[in-house]
Amino acid sequence: MNVLLPLQVTNGRLAYSPNPSMTIDAFIELLLSTPCGSCSADPEFGFIFNNLKFEIFNEKEGVIYDSSPQDDSTSRLYDKKVSGNSKNLNTFAVDLKKAIEQYENRLTEVSVSMTYLKSQKLIQIVVEGRLVETNAPYKYTTSINLWN
Repeated sequence: MNVLLPLQVTNGRLAYSPNPSMTIDAFIELLLSTPCGSCSADPEFGFIFNNLKFEIFNEKEGVIYDSSPQDDSTSRLYDKKVSGNSKNLNTFAVDLKKAIEQYENRLTEVSVSMTYLKSQKLIQIVVEGRLVETNAPYKYTTSINLWN
């Protein structure tokens, strides 16, 4: 069952798509654009980047600094890098992979890579996996623009 996002009602019923990839793409976009903690039914739903819009992004090191005041004069460095893939433990790609595995049951063998494109000031995200129903390969590419 592949419900279209945004929700569409046709003849009093939810509209469905015969293409699961299209609905998975829309769900991943929803996951990426939802700030963590904004869904009262499930505060863990969403992705952390929308919670970091006002943090300091160090382009040279590819890391995010905590902008909240600290006891000492230096900002605490976050442990994770923006660029990397879901096989690297200290990247945001790991968090996105976990969120996709938790909330998107139509995908298996999920891998995520994130690359900061300095010249375009974008973070390119590639999600790959396999569709559970057909075992067909799945790939989704998007980019997000933060800290610009």
